[in-house]
Amino acid sequence: MSIFSICTSFVAQGQLGETLSALAAAEGEFTADKGVRFRKFVQCTIQPHVIWTATEWESEGHHNDAAQSIMKTRRDDRIASIQFGPEPYFEIFCNEEIGLRVGQYSDEWRYIVVAHGLIGAKARQQYARLRSDRVARVAGRIPWLRIYHNRYNADDFVALLGFRNEDAFGSLRDIEGLRLEEYLFTGLRTPLGMSYLANYNQFVCAPLTLATQHPAGESPGGSDTESAGRGC
Repeated sequence: MSIFSICTSFVAQGQLGETLSALAAAEGEFTADKGVRFRKFVQCTIQPHVIWTATEWESEGHHNDAAQSIMKTRRDDRIASIQFGPEPYFEIFCNEEIGLRVGQYSDEWRYIVVAHGLIGAKARQQYARLRSDRVARVAGRIPWLRIYHNRYNADDFVALLGFRNEDAFGSLRDIEGLRLEEYLFTGLRTPLGMSYLANYNQFVCAPLTLATQHPAGESPGGSDTESAGRGC
């Protein structure tokens, strides 16, 4: 069963160019014969030192083998910030919510929102129902949407929302008195109400193209359920 690794790298001040070069050089290691199905980088537009990576792997074992071959001493690079600090680094293993998939990935999506949230444990059922209903209502107006849940803590999620440009995103910015991201990801019912989340953050990003292009696109059905030196 395939899995996704979702990673966030925080590049040290003054080292962005060097890090991007190292990322590009390392991409040759992330090949189909090592279990990589799909892999994309996005870079925060306001804080370019924040880089997100989404990788689909044939299995968790394929990811762990790749992490060990790159990191040499560890198979679990979710804890890589300890080994390779002081730069912060974050990674989770995820399953995709196939029923909430909208559209197909395209390099035309130049405006990408990365949302990261934690669903309140007491509200997870209400949240799931409301989110499913809302995604269904706006699916025809959203070019690309993917939602992933941490396979070891399903209340933890990352969502990727893609549009052609900022103007296209802005045309759908407000729905029923809520911002699009509030409407889709938070469980907020009214502007002055409370969400169903324990915490939430988001990053407005643009695709980051490195020298190596991975031949495979997204898997038709998704899953069942790093930067240089790191196995993301």
